Amino acid sequence: MTRLKKAQHSLKHPPAPARQWRIHLSIESRKLKLSAASLRKLVSEVLLQVESEIALKNICELNVVLTDDARIREINKEYRKKDKATDVLSFPQFLPAEISGKRKTPDLFNTYLGDLVISTETTLQQARSFGVTPYQELIRLVVHGVLHLCGYDHEKVPFKDAQRMRRRERKIRALIDTL
Repeated sequence: MTRLKKAQHSLKHPPAPARQWRIHLSIESRKLKLSAASLRKLVSEVLLQVESEIALKNICELNVVLTDDARIREINKEYRKKDKATDVLSFPQFLPAEISGKRKTPDLFNTYLGDLVISTETTLQQARSFGVTPYQELIRLVVHGVLHLCGYDHEKVPFKDAQRMRRRERKIRALIDTL
């Protein structure tokens, strides 16, 4: 097929549109002084970067909670048995093999990718510590959390898998930072 015919063919058959994400926000802490629209746009941009890795086509929803250190500490203690505040918690609804399509899921009607909980206080502290803006730190945390929802890990995996997550995180952050 010639280049012209290939171009004409691609015009007749455009790529399928990206899935329509429903992002549910709960802003319990406003310390970041970020609008819901700005947060939704950031999360949408991150999801756009990873959606090709989500084999389950029905997945189209995500919950994001911005909270304070006290609340995230409670959640961390309850679900991870760690009695301390943290920056971001991810609660995936599917196993990594289900997200990637390597294993069938029994829950074909679940539309939730999962939940992200982010501490605004820790975000601000880490931004100061790392010498970045609070928004840049928030980008890092959203990317990190979404990658966990997509099956990436850096704690309970071999070093090469942890490195794979870090590389993916850097690549997405570089793309988001240019927007």
